[in-house]
Amino acid sequence: MSTDKVALSRKHLGGEVPMMATEITEDCLYIGVFGSIDSGRMAQITHQLTEKCEASQAAVVIVDLANVEAIDTAVSTHLIRLGQVLQLIGVVVIFCGIRGNLARTMVAAGVEFDTFCIVRDLKSALKKSYSMMGQELVDVARS
Repeated sequence: MSTDKVALSRKHLGGEVPMMATEITEDCLYIGVFGSIDSGRMAQITHQLTEKCEASQAAVVIVDLANVEAIDTAVSTHLIRLGQVLQLIGVVVIFCGIRGNLARTMVAAGVEFDTFCIVRDLKSALKKSYSMMGQELVDVARS
């Protein structure tokens, strides 16, 4: 009986969207994507992220791929489509955390991120998002 419960839990967890979303500021959302992403999960991510952006009226979205284990060439193309969908609803997309193995897959697939802002890590993405919104982080201890 407990074996069945464990199997159901694994099945349920396997079907969830591998994404975490949170507001960083009033105008900026952070989206952390993790695990292995396939086309089905990417479609879910696109749908949920579009709804989240519309509901929150976000101007900027940081899409962090640092915890993505693997993607295929089709998912690389879906990432571009995700960015295009968000641009069409008026959201600026910043991609960060693209590791070497993901970059190689994307380049091999011919995926071009020309119209998107890409930075190395979350720290750089935060700085860029604040700059885009005319804001700045200030160390109050030094003031």
